[in-house]
Amino acid sequence: MQTTASNANKVGTITCRCGTVTLSLPNPEPKFRCGCCCADCLQRAYVGAQGQPPRAIRELQAPVDLLYVDSLLMPPSEQTRKHLALFKLNGPDAENISLRANCCGSVLCTENQAFHVPYTMATFNNLQPQTTCFFDPVPKSSLNIFTKDWPAQQAQALKSAERSQFGAPCPQIADPKNALDDQNVIDLINSFQMPAAITPDDAISFAELRRDMTVQIEPAFFQESRTYRK
Repeated sequence: MQTTASNANKVGTITCRCGTVTLSLPNPEPKFRCGCCCADCLQRAYVGAQGQPPRAIRELQAPVDLLYVDSLLMPPSEQTRKHLALFKLNGPDAENISLRANCCGSVLCTENQAFHVPYTMATFNNLQPQTTCFFDPVPKSSLNIFTKDWPAQQAQALKSAERSQFGAPCPQIADPKNALDDQNVIDLINSFQMPAAITPDDAISFAELRRDMTVQIEPAFFQESRTYRK
């Protein structure tokens, strides 16, 4: 599923489906990894894949696998910048600002303005071939969040599959915003607050990258990605 970046490269990368856009991150080591079952992550998977995300995502057999990484990038070339676009789902007050490649539509990363800033953003570890990320080493997934957006039957099936594969299922947090005293959620939020471990002089933050970009409201809506919501 996930391959690792060459240690010789000393960077992490996020690449779009057609290969036109590659973002390089100076720190190749993620801060945290978890599965996200929220409707918005699923919608981003549909948007980036133009309605055809990986089967396991589409059938709610696996959550969107998030890697939380430093929101610090090496400055992309002017040619690459021409292929970058920002969007929000659901309206202008949405907390997440997402970055995509307008050459092929791949969603590259997202940053939650309430929880991630100023140090962290998330990229997607299991949306190949739409988005391919390389980081090293990739930690074991610690928990699954926002399982309130999944039917109970599918959430239980996820536990069973993880128990069979790994010996024990990841903890499931129905809504981390309502479980801020849970140690798993504390660990997750603490990872957001870790400053960048590697800070080259010429690196820029995600906020700096998007400073002169317009945030669009994504008009596409894939209803099939939300039919499970009750």
